[in-house]
Amino acid sequence: MPYYHSYFGPEATRPPLPAHRRPPEASGLSANLYARVARRYCLPTFNLGTAFISGVRSPIVERVARTTPFWKLISFDRLAPDPDIAAPGVLVLPPYAGHCPTLVRDTVAAFLPGHAVHVAGWEDARRVPLSSGAFGFGEAAEAVIEMVSQIGTPVHVVAVTEAGVIGIAAATLLGKRNRPLASLTLIGGPVDCHTDPAGLAAEATARGLDWFMRAAIAPVPPPFEGAYREVFPGFFALTGFLTRSLDRSSVDHKELFLELVRGDGDGADGHRGFFEEFLAVMDVPAELVLQWIEAVLIDRPFAPDLGRAFRSNASPLLATTPLMTVEAECDAFGGGGQTHAAHRMTSAPQDGCRHTEGGAGRFALFSGARWRASVFPRVADFIASHASPPARPHLGKVEDLLTLSGLTPALAARLNREGVYFVHQLARLDDAAANDLDRRLGTVAHPLAAQLGREARFRLDDGGRS
Repeated sequence: MPYYHSYFGPEATRPPLPAHRRPPEASGLSANLYARVARRYCLPTFNLGTAFISGVRSPIVERVARTTPFWKLISFDRLAPDPDIAAPGVLVLPPYAGHCPTLVRDTVAAFLPGHAVHVAGWEDARRVPLSSGAFGFGEAAEAVIEMVSQIGTPVHVVAVTEAGVIGIAAATLLGKRNRPLASLTLIGGPVDCHTDPAGLAAEATARGLDWFMRAAIAPVPPPFEGAYREVFPGFFALTGFLTRSLDRSSVDHKELFLELVRGDGDGADGHRGFFEEFLAVMDVPAELVLQWIEAVLIDRPFAPDLGRAFRSNASPLLATTPLMTVEAECDAFGGGGQTHAAHRMTSAPQDGCRHTEGGAGRFALFSGARWRASVFPRVADFIASHASPPARPHLGKVEDLLTLSGLTPALAARLNREGVYFVHQLARLDDAAANDLDRRLGTVAHPLAAQLGREARFRLDDGGRS
């Protein structure tokens, strides 16, 4: 793989040239792609300094609760104005397929107002020394179990796209060990690829695992800490290698990005920032990617290998775990029932919570206005209904922002960006918080927040009957 060495080898460690000495911008699709990747690195933090909690803009402190060579547990401490209000614990599993964990920044931001949020910070394999050993699918599932133990309180796991099957494996093992998760939510990850409309699973079966080892795996070059470790290079994530086509040679990364965010409801400014995040990639241990391909694409449908100790147990894999699945209608790799198939692992396949977001691409399921306004409220309601004790009853009309007088979808989206998703959040606004919200919304001349707060309190007191 000469392009890996060209862009991530010794050249990547040299200090940048002054602007007047830089060569002209690379031209052509491949050159432009690799040039972008070479100049972009993972962001160290999520940069989420505040959140709108109980009607007050409150500080958020990001800290690393635990560190290992292959992962770290990132916790977001909320300095809530009312610490006695229950905040269900949520562990977000970002996709581990080439993008940095900060890709789920919008996911985390939505959960912060009402949840104690933790994130699995997968490490860039390029920076993990070979002496740290291997990190395959089983190690990833055990890592999630260790994170759940570290958190201590009941944990609701939200697994995003390719991390879905890692979440299933961890939830299954925890259930067998009598330590079940509070709930599991799968967002857009393939579980059963028999319905794969893009035919990627059939193509992967035809090519075989040996082809992937030759075409998608490379050793990390010196002088990186992980020199000589076999990895799946992060820039393959930008070419749609596991998203749209197994032939990476002709995929335009920008066209791929626009397809993935289709229908997310964000404008050009929102896309511009997220596209920069999309370009921040990292390497993944080869053993994890190859085992994922074999378990999900080739040996479909997915079933976690529980080891000899659990094989005699005939109970469903997710018998003790409440399950919610979310799919995008326009996601060729994770839609069409591929994620909803996980309900067959539960005690009652016909039950459970399923949601298909119409007209959306896969990134719209966890980022952008569509995520904030449509998907997140449903996921938050599912988590609340399985909290102990339940945080609130199932989402009804009384909690829908759009039932408030004069509240348009555009204004609701602006409230979402300020961390307001439910009527009960507006009902908690005092005068100072309402004034601050009006300032952020740009409605100081015609105060809106206080009016919405009064109507929200009336709706809740009235029980939604009017």
